[in-house]
Order: sequence, then structure tokens, then C-alpha cells
Amino acid sequence: MHGVQPDHDILKLHFEIPHKKGEIKVLKQQEEKQAKMGEALTLDAIVNSIDAELIAKGTSGKGPNRGAIVRHGPYTLWAFEGPVENMTETGKKLFVNTVYYAAKQRNSPVLERKLNKSRDNLFIYLSSKGLLGTLQNYLPKEAKGKTIEQTYHWLVKNRMYLRIKGRAFEVDELARKMNIANFKKEYLQRLIVNLRDNFEEKESYEALVRYTGMKKNGHSTQLWQKWFDENRDYLFFSDTQGSKYLIDTEAKAKGITTAKFRNWSSEELNFRVDPGIKILKEKAK
Repeated sequence: MHGVQPDHDILKLHFEIPHKKGEIKVLKQQEEKQAKMGEALTLDAIVNSIDAELIAKGTSGKGPNRGAIVRHGPYTLWAFEGPVENMTETGKKLFVNTVYYAAKQRNSPVLERKLNKSRDNLFIYLSSKGLLGTLQNYLPKEAKGKTIEQTYHWLVKNRMYLRIKGRAFEVDELARKMNIANFKKEYLQRLIVNLRDNFEEKESYEALVRYTGMKKNGHSTQLWQKWFDENRDYLFFSDTQGSKYLIDTEAKAKGITTAKFRNWSSEELNFRVDPGIKILKEKAK
């Protein structure tokens, strides 16, 4: 059985697909070997993205609650593996509807690329001692050499200030000092105010450039404030594209705030909470 979002258009685009609260049996029999189970996408990078959409979840050799039908911009993934003969009649209809849905999305822009892990993805490695060693590769020096429980508490305490550097995460010391989450637009505003008030000026300027990728405004408070005011309603923070603020160009072109257009905000600590990782995120509030 696989869980499709029960109110999604994909269930009625061409065929009206019967389901019980989104539960659908797509394959008559699932392969036992991981290599034959199809793709296995972790949910975090999907549900925490502005332009990626988790349509259906399924089980793979890497565990339950993986992305089975996923859209990112104009790209739609059908992750089920196997011949047509192994598909149920309902599964075949779902595949046809997926093709129809993919065609409708072909002009959707890609606003956010997946270049690295997100901060929430780190919590997944706490599921077993065997994965703790792998997690150490993504943590700064101050977080290494700890037990699972100690690492969990460190992540909860510092997750608001984490940012990617290369393949690993580091703590934004200025954000931690000011006790403001780096994914809150309030942080950008405070950095601009810091420039104006000559407070932590060097660190604030470097942070502005680091989080926006812009140098043309220099140390001009007026130019930074003008840029921020013009884009405030369309800015979103991307964990997976280098821990940077990006502009929702699609919403801006329509003159609709990102929060209203997407019904989503990167300012929420829980981002798009998905049942697969809901418990971890609720603990970390």
C-alpha cells in the first residue's frame, strides 16, 4: 500500500482513482531486493522546499515513508520499479494520471536546487548508532564525539543557527549571539541595522553577502534596505541551496506574496511538517 495525498488532483485528473484516505496498492508484489525497489527519496529535502512537492509516499529497501511520486519544478518522478504486469489496475490508472499531471507542470520554474542536505535531514542520522559516525561528517568540531542523546540535544539547541559550508554544517556565531534564527527575514533586517549602527559591522556585512550572494550594495545601509524592502515579501531561505536567501521570482512577477502564493513559509521552524519526520520536529521546537 502507498499513501497518496488524499486531496491531490492526481487522483482525479484523467481517471477517478478509488482510494481509502489516500491508500492505494500500486504493485501486486513488491520486490524484496533494494536494487529492484525503484528510487528512494528522503522526505525532508522534498517537504522543506519551496518548489518540490511530495505527492505519494512508499516503502523502499532504505525504509518506509520515502518519496514515491515527487515533483520538483517541471520534473515529476515516478519511483515505482517493475513491469506493467506487476501493476494493479489502480496502479496503472495512477501512472496515467501522473503523466497527465507531469504534463501540466512542464512550464513550472525551478526556484531551489538541491545541492546539500538540510538541517532537518541531520536528525534522521540519529535513528541508530551505526549512522552516528556518518553524521559526524556533517557536524562542526564542537558537536563531534558525542553520544546519540548528546548530539540530539546539541542539534536542537543550535539548529536555528546552522548553515552549510562545503559538505558540512557550521554554526553562524553572529546569529547565535543575537539569538535569531538565520532563516528568519528578521535576521537580514538586523544585519542591515547593524551596518547602520556600526555594530558588529564587519561580521554583519560578511553575513549579508554570504546569505544573499550580493556584493554590489557594499556597506551602504540605504542600498541594502532598499533591496530588502523591495524583496521582503518574496524572500525565502534555502537550506539545500547553500543556506542562502533566494527570491521567489514567480510570486514576485504575479505581485502575490510568497506566503499567500505558496501557502508556505521558510520562516517556520517546522517548514512543511510531514508525518514521516513530524515527531523529531515537534521535539525540537
